[in-house]
Amino acid sequence: MTSAENTTVVMEKVDVDSAVVLDTDSIASSKTANANGQLDPGPPLIMDQEVVTLPFRELMVVFVGLMLGVFLSSLDQTIVSVCTTKIANDFHALDEIPWVTTAYLLTSTSFQPMYGKGCDIFGRKATFMFAITVFLIGSALCGAAQNMTWIILARGVAGVGAAGIMSTVMIIITDLVSLRDRGKYQGIIGSVFGFSSVIGPLLGGVFVDKATWRWAFFINLPIGVITMITVIKVLHLPHAMGSFKEKIGRVDFLGALALICGLVLILLPLNWGGSTYAWNSPIVIGMFCAGIVVMGLFLLVEWKQAAEPIIPFRLFATRTNCAVFATCFFLGMGFFSIMFFMPLYFQIVRQETATSAGLELLPLIVGLLMASIGSGFLVSKWGQYRPFIWIGLSLATIGTGLLSLLNVDSGRGMEIGFLFIIGLGIGFSMQTSVLAIQSSVATKDIAVATANATFFRTVGSVFGVAIAGTVFNNGVKNNLAPLIAINADVATVISDSYLAPSFGAEMEAKILSAYMMALRSSFHVCIPFMGLALLSSLMIGAHKLRKSAGPTPME
Repeated sequence: MTSAENTTVVMEKVDVDSAVVLDTDSIASSKTANANGQLDPGPPLIMDQEVVTLPFRELMVVFVGLMLGVFLSSLDQTIVSVCTTKIANDFHALDEIPWVTTAYLLTSTSFQPMYGKGCDIFGRKATFMFAITVFLIGSALCGAAQNMTWIILARGVAGVGAAGIMSTVMIIITDLVSLRDRGKYQGIIGSVFGFSSVIGPLLGGVFVDKATWRWAFFINLPIGVITMITVIKVLHLPHAMGSFKEKIGRVDFLGALALICGLVLILLPLNWGGSTYAWNSPIVIGMFCAGIVVMGLFLLVEWKQAAEPIIPFRLFATRTNCAVFATCFFLGMGFFSIMFFMPLYFQIVRQETATSAGLELLPLIVGLLMASIGSGFLVSKWGQYRPFIWIGLSLATIGTGLLSLLNVDSGRGMEIGFLFIIGLGIGFSMQTSVLAIQSSVATKDIAVATANATFFRTVGSVFGVAIAGTVFNNGVKNNLAPLIAINADVATVISDSYLAPSFGAEMEAKILSAYMMALRSSFHVCIPFMGLALLSSLMIGAHKLRKSAGPTPME
C-alpha cells in the first residue's frame, strides 16, 4: 500500500474527536487571519465528508426554487396588507385588524434566530423544508378561516414558517457557491423582495375586487409545492450527523422560550403604544419592563446554561460583526419605515387607491433591482464589498433626506427621482451587508451569523415603524387640532382620510397639508436611522472573498 493510500485510509477512518480537534485548529487559524484583516471562512470540517458542487444547470434549477421560496415569503407580506380590511369587514371585526399583522410579526420575528441554529443541528435542507411546510399549513388555514380568531392564529402559524425562509435560503447559497460568487446570487435573491413589493399589492387588489381575499393565501400553495419539489429532487446535501434524539438534545429549548417570551413582551407594546394604548400607560410600561427582564434571563441562559446557544456570544467578539449587526438594525429601521409611510403619502396626501400607491413605488423597486443585481456581480468580480455598502447607505441617507422636500403638490419627477435614489441605496447595501458577516466568521458560524443578521434587520424594522408611527400619529392629531376646533366633523378624517374632499376644496387643502406635515416629520425621523446605519458600516472590516468553488456544507 502506497503512502498516499495510507493517508486516504486514515482520513476515511478519522473519528469525531479528531474532527473536533481539527475544527478547533481551523477556528484558531481563522482568528489569526482575522487579526490581519484577511479572514477566510475556513475549510469544511472533516466530519463533513462530502462537498457538494452542483453542475451549473442543476445549480440554476435549485436557485430558481430558492427564489420561489423567497418570493413566496415576501409576497405574502405585501399581498395580505391590501386584503385585511376586506377580511375584517367579512367577519365583522374591524377592531381586530391590527392583530392579523401583529400575530404574523410576533412569530416571524421571534423564531428567526432559531433557524440558524436549526440549520446546524438538523441540516440546511431539512430546516428549509420545515419552514416551507409550516408556512404552507398556515396559509391553507388562513384561506379556510371562518372567523377572525381563526385567521389571527393561522397568521401566527404562517409567521413561524416565514421566519426561516429568507435566512435559510441565504445559508443554503453559502453551501453551493464560493464566498466570492455569493454576491451575485444573493443580489438576485434580494431583488426578488423588491419585485414582490410591487406585484403583491396589485394581486391583492385584484383578488379583493375580482375574486375573493382567500386567494391571497391559497396562491401560496402551488408556488410552495413547486419550491418543495424542486428542492427535494435537485438539492442533495450531506445529512446532518447524529440520531434525531441526539439532535433534539442539542436544541436550546430554554433559550428559545426565553427569547420568544422576551420579544413578544417588547414587540406588543411597540405595536400598541401611541395607538391602542398611550405610551405612558401602565400596560405598555409594564410589558416593556417585563420584556427587558426576560431578555436579560435569555442572555444569562445563553451565557451560562446553553451548550449550543441560539445567539452565540462569540459572534459579538469582533468589531466587524458588531458593526454589521448594527448596520442591519438601523437599515431595517430606515428602509421599512419608508416602505410603510410612502404608500400613506400616495393614499392620503395624493388621494390614490392602494393599488395605485403600490405602482407609485415602482421607481424605488427598479433602483433596488438594478443596484442589488449589479452590485452582486461587481462584488463577485472585484472581491470588494465595503465600497458598495458605503455608497449604498450614503445614497439611502441622501434619498431619505430628499423625501422631506415632498409636498402636497410635488411633481412626479421629484417623487420618481427621490425613490429611485433610495432604491439604489438599499440595493447596494442590503445584501452586501449579509456578505460582510459571512466573510467575517468561521465556517461553523455562517448559519447563525446569517440568521442573526436577518433577525437584527427585522427587529430594527419593528422599532423604526413604531417610532416613526408615533411621530406621525402625534403630528396628525396636533396638526388637525385647529381644524377640528373649527369643525368637529373633521375628526372623521383621522380614521378615513378619503373623506377629506367632502369638506370642500379649502378645508380639504388644509387637511391634506396637515397630513403632509405629519408625514414630513416621520421622514425626518428616518434620516438619522439611515445615518446611523452609514456610521456603523464604516467600522466593517475588509475580509478575503475566496474564489475557490469549495462550498462548506454543514449537513
